[in-house]
Amino acid sequence: MGGAHATPELDQALRSRPLRSDRTLITDLLYGTLRHLIFLETALRPRLRAPDRLPARVRHGLLLGSYEVLVRGTPTHAAVDQWVETIKSVVPQFAGLANAVLRRIIPPRKAKISEQLSLPSWLYDEFAEGLGTEVAERSARAMLEAGPLWLAGIRTGAQRRLEAEGCEVRPGPLADTFAVRCPSPLRRLSAFRDGLVQPQNPSSRLPALLLKASRGERVLDLAGGGGVKAAQLAAQGAKVVSVDLNPARLRRAEENFARLGLQARHIQADLTTVPNLAPAMKLLLDAPCSGSGTLRGHPEIKLRLKSQDLPKLAQLQSTLLSTAAALTASGGTLVYAVCSLTRAEGPEVVRSFLEATADFEAEPLDLPLPHRTTPYGSFVLPEAGLDGFFVARLRRG
Repeated sequence: MGGAHATPELDQALRSRPLRSDRTLITDLLYGTLRHLIFLETALRPRLRAPDRLPARVRHGLLLGSYEVLVRGTPTHAAVDQWVETIKSVVPQFAGLANAVLRRIIPPRKAKISEQLSLPSWLYDEFAEGLGTEVAERSARAMLEAGPLWLAGIRTGAQRRLEAEGCEVRPGPLADTFAVRCPSPLRRLSAFRDGLVQPQNPSSRLPALLLKASRGERVLDLAGGGGVKAAQLAAQGAKVVSVDLNPARLRRAEENFARLGLQARHIQADLTTVPNLAPAMKLLLDAPCSGSGTLRGHPEIKLRLKSQDLPKLAQLQSTLLSTAAALTASGGTLVYAVCSLTRAEGPEVVRSFLEATADFEAEPLDLPLPHRTTPYGSFVLPEAGLDGFFVARLRRG
């Protein structure tokens, strides 16, 4: 629990576990404990003289046991017996300590709001400054809750195929989005293998939708990463040129395009300078960011993110936005997006850009998802399983 990427570690651990009940419990324990980690540490602190000196397995066992008691609602005797036995099996001399601590664990009486929301205090302050105190608190609480598996339909018949394979499918807030519960891992479903669906949060689909790209229209997808938004655009019929610096991400994008049966041009380039590409009327820049709007699915981010990271990220985002502007044809549309809820990476980047670039203006947005509007774009709020984003649509004169 030191800030490593949780998803690949969990995937590797679960590959050998065929039972869905085991998989579901283990997933909830890991992600739930990570989401509530700061709150749990606050609850444990008064009961431990030197928590940082405990063996890692003991510390982790106490956190997991505390999560079961304080958050998951497992009966105290059942959770305590299980975790004491688990700790005893690996570090026997600490079984008595575990028993004494877990039997007396209670919610912290004087926790700060940031501790209640399990956020570093500086990050809570960032959310409050950008969203307002009430919306920041509501958003932070929402990201403590588990969300569904979100899938986007890429081909006709996606929902029917998923239901035929035993999945529970609920329509999402945008067209062709589904909240899904499946009896087996996604990669084993024919709907996935045959390219009918793409894992994608509805918030993540919004930036490409804001481009309003027409069938056959050339679109530049800058900092395209694994190509999820490029695939969304290609499925709509756009001619996509997706650019990223990282060759491993480009390979993943190409593999995913092959699975989906889609076509795009994938280019490796450093976007801190303007690449040798013809300008386009439609551009999407989904810039590298803190990921602070995705803490529900990636709670480990808040364990490694530091306040001093934001100015560095904002500087990179500003550089990439200038590159994107140089590649935007006269009269063209540029959508800027980050999966972040901080002012520094969202409205402040766009404000600085517009002040320095006379021939662009921010267009008003009418968003179909819960949002908070600023003069420079809108924050998509992480409610009801959504990820948090900032999006801006900029028009070149």
